[in-house]
Amino acid sequence: MKLSRRTVVASTALASSAVLIGCSKLGLSTTLTPASIVAQGLALAQGLSGMLTQVSSTYPSLIPAPTLKTLTTDLTLATGAANTLNSSLPAASEASTVQTIDGYINAVLNTLAGPPINGLIPSPFNMAVAAAAIVVPQLEAFVNQYLPASMMTAAAAPVTLASRARFAAAAPALTPPAALALLQGYAKP
Repeated sequence: MKLSRRTVVASTALASSAVLIGCSKLGLSTTLTPASIVAQGLALAQGLSGMLTQVSSTYPSLIPAPTLKTLTTDLTLATGAANTLNSSLPAASEASTVQTIDGYINAVLNTLAGPPINGLIPSPFNMAVAAAAIVVPQLEAFVNQYLPASMMTAAAAPVTLASRARFAAAAPALTPPAALALLQGYAKP
């Protein structure tokens, strides 16, 4: 089925609204400040990286080497981009970097959800993945708020939304502030 441009644009607007409504219902602030986005970007990239390091050392055969390399590369690139964020710069100038980080984090979540891992991350590490699925919509809401539509990439793909929903459902009691704190805990060496 081929979607018209009007349908795609309307879907993007609805998805953005749903993210903001969902964030407010979950307790995440809809006032997205550069300082909060810097903290979230770093927590996502470094937290998932720390979790991945622990998973691969605890369960060395869980993630095949090529997949682990792909995940590590994506998280290294996300961390590098997150380290360039500066809360004293105008939000609009940071939005494209945040969009890049969001893309890498979504790629990691999609990889973890798909074969050969199929979302089967053992406890307690699965909570870090769930936390990322809960926090990452904030990055997209920030991008949607500050980046002109002409510079935005497509809205999150259905497979990405499904991956996030699957991971977030594994931790229904995890609040967004707790999710951020959990990721920050994994980010520590």
